[in-house]
Amino acid sequence: MIKLWDLRSVSEKPILSTSLSEDSEIGVTSMDRHPFQGHIVAVGGYDGMLTVFDMRKAQTPVTVMEASDNCLNDLRFHPERADHFFTASESGAVWHWVPLSGKNPATGGSSGNLWLSGDLATQQLNIKEILPTLPLAVNSVDMYLKVRNNSEAQFAETDCSTLLLKIDSALQYVWETLHTGQWKDVDPEWRKLYSYVSLFKALLCLELDKDEDSGLVNAIAACDMGLIMGEPILDGLLSNIADSLNEKLWKLSETKRAIQENQKEEEDSNECYPQMNKENFVETVHVPSIEKFLLDIMDKKPVVITGAMDFWPAMSESRWSVDYVRKVAGYRTVPVEIGSKYTDDAWSQSLTTVNEFIDNYILTSNATAGYLAQYQLFQQIPQLKKDILVPDYCYLGTCDDIQVNAWFGPRGTISPLHYDPDHNFLSQVVGSKYIRLYSEEVTASLYPHEQHLLFNTSQVDVEHPDLEKFPLFSSTPYLETILESGSMLYIPPRMWHYVRSLSTSFSRKELESPPKYTNAKCSIRAGERKTSAMNPTQPNPYKTAPRVATSSFDKS
Repeated sequence: MIKLWDLRSVSEKPILSTSLSEDSEIGVTSMDRHPFQGHIVAVGGYDGMLTVFDMRKAQTPVTVMEASDNCLNDLRFHPERADHFFTASESGAVWHWVPLSGKNPATGGSSGNLWLSGDLATQQLNIKEILPTLPLAVNSVDMYLKVRNNSEAQFAETDCSTLLLKIDSALQYVWETLHTGQWKDVDPEWRKLYSYVSLFKALLCLELDKDEDSGLVNAIAACDMGLIMGEPILDGLLSNIADSLNEKLWKLSETKRAIQENQKEEEDSNECYPQMNKENFVETVHVPSIEKFLLDIMDKKPVVITGAMDFWPAMSESRWSVDYVRKVAGYRTVPVEIGSKYTDDAWSQSLTTVNEFIDNYILTSNATAGYLAQYQLFQQIPQLKKDILVPDYCYLGTCDDIQVNAWFGPRGTISPLHYDPDHNFLSQVVGSKYIRLYSEEVTASLYPHEQHLLFNTSQVDVEHPDLEKFPLFSSTPYLETILESGSMLYIPPRMWHYVRSLSTSFSRKELESPPKYTNAKCSIRAGERKTSAMNPTQPNPYKTAPRVATSSFDKS
């Protein structure tokens, strides 16, 4: 049995009791704490099993591995490199547990430690027998560790490795602080601290793996986590480092991926086009003047604007394609939404590289849709921002603070029927989308959710409505359009809109605040989301930030 006492308590009872296994008769022979993360405890038993517990959580062990056929007499974490581990057994063997080459121990497990990665731990460790099996039992590994610590030749990287572990512990601490309470209430200094520590981690990854691609990959991941969770620092240094490393990895690739057009999708795509009534088509206007837009369109009606994107680099010399996105951002880490729409119970978010996202969700048929939606991709990767321009119409508000968001996803992703409080300019760069629009006056017939977080989202599945449950919906008037590449759709504030991707698409959306607000919003997008892009765990009552201009780029 393992028992844990709180010495600050006057109680004589342990606060936690647990067994090494279902067989409670197995005794504990040795125990050691992680030198930098004290909640990680390794325990050896008479049955030769090595068991690792996370004392912050449940009583069940996180990782269980076989360390010997005999009693495990002693075990120790290396005092400076805690990814190295030593065991001594009754059989006379002394083992050195070493992380596999190229594996970064900081990436394993939910807490950033391979010892908490469960079954994955056995795949990331190699065992070296450092003493021949002796006829007598070995009861301690302390003497070996003292000798090992004095061997500079074998541990030339100890200083950097130790510092990297400490940095990971610091990042974990700041991460937990960032996720305590509401994201909007977090002191910006904590986010700035996360960015600085991420910068240090990136530099250490490069130092530790000078001759390995893994060093570049880990450094880019550290930079991106600082950009996603932190604040901009040092004139965009994190972004500049990540851009340079991504370019280097692209050039180091032995063969560039030959991106094949998905002919089957093009052939079958007509099946997903809806039946449309010409009487409901959204009006199309070719590059309206600022005066015409202000007097005849703004705040009055939705329109499809053509010609306004013709001079964007993304539509010409820097034409966006899967291959181009890989080249510019393939190794960058981004948050993606898993699920066709955010109102689904199974909807979730995950962090992945752009290459993995393309491979798993864009080029491969997947039963579960993946969507890079309403995310500030252009802030994280400025090189993409150079390819797009904010429409002049976005500056008709009273504030120049324009937020640009991106949407990138496969065919079939859906933004449920909802409204935003700002002027929207949905700019389609690649692919096409079906969009249906409803006036604010018919809100009652759209059956909004009653809970606060989804108050601006309808309960109705627009293309497959349950008319018994929502009888008024069938007679509610609407407008509709198919937004093609090179066109943008202006959506007035509080106008309900539903969006479905008809092909792989990349789009952006601009939003400009109405006169009653104090700022403008412009976003480039290809979809909607229900949580904060910078904090996937905190819900956001609007899919786009209220009273801010955003732009969106969609590939769904």
